[in-house]
Amino acid sequence: MPDAVMAALHTAWLHADMQALRAGRQIKRVNGALEAEGIRVLLLKGPALARTIYPAAAMRQGSDIDLLISYDDMQRCEGIMADLGYTCSLKTAEICRHTYHHQNFYPSAEGAGPYVIEMHWKLDCGFGLSPDGDLEDIFSRALRVEAEDLAFSTLAVEDHLLYQAFHMACQHCSNTRLSWICDIAMLAPGKIPDAEGWEALLRLSVERNCRISLEAAIQMAMFWMGLALPPEICDTSQWPAPGTDEEAAWRLAMVRDGSISRSVRLSLRAIPSATGKLRFLARYAIPPPQTMNKYRHGEGRFTLPAAHVRRWLQVFRYL
Repeated sequence: MPDAVMAALHTAWLHADMQALRAGRQIKRVNGALEAEGIRVLLLKGPALARTIYPAAAMRQGSDIDLLISYDDMQRCEGIMADLGYTCSLKTAEICRHTYHHQNFYPSAEGAGPYVIEMHWKLDCGFGLSPDGDLEDIFSRALRVEAEDLAFSTLAVEDHLLYQAFHMACQHCSNTRLSWICDIAMLAPGKIPDAEGWEALLRLSVERNCRISLEAAIQMAMFWMGLALPPEICDTSQWPAPGTDEEAAWRLAMVRDGSISRSVRLSLRAIPSATGKLRFLARYAIPPPQTMNKYRHGEGRFTLPAAHVRRWLQVFRYL
């Protein structure tokens, strides 16, 4: 390649390597503080995959840091994160644990780190698909990784593959990234090499309600990355059928971005009680003030009422 192209690639590589080192230091500090207080924590997605399935951490970049803890540990976690120099303006875990799935912590003190921390308490993003007890199963299967720059716990290969498939194909179906497809291609062949392993994975995908997501993700990885499956597994029509709950949620998820009513129906699926559903609808009609920042223009007495009007005009446009 021309020297100018090689120079640009070299500069990009150095930048990516620097960002990986900065992320590693930030993860080490946060993980260490949480684990010191007895909170179980798993590193998810990009930073974990960068240090487990890629030859070098700089090859897999990310825009934030995703961690998984138990919902019951969130209140203690908030105090620890505040001590580390993070702020949390929207406590989604208190608003509704069923329709939200993570809470953002923003670095606000010098040295806290460059990345936002997304603290998850479940892997399902509020679609009501997570089976009871799945989080305990996931924590029990977790892997301990000793990387060059930090030690951490992360999802087992099967759990990470199913999570990445759901995250890409169902949760973010309208803005899939090539890096996510690459994750699927890197996770699948070397770690689950034979038909027996794939058959176990397919059974688990049905139990976890991400069987359709797995098929979609695998097909994308086969097309874009040349992923090859064992011959016995290649025919997806022979895979076990997905559950009815997953099929119903999938149909809503595929059209939710252009339909407010379907988006609301999808969220209501995740809430187990009638009282909780009514509270959700009330919050949807009049959201908490801290959730209205994107609709507010400036400061003043009437900016919040005006924000509600702008939001409802947008809602009516998509109904």
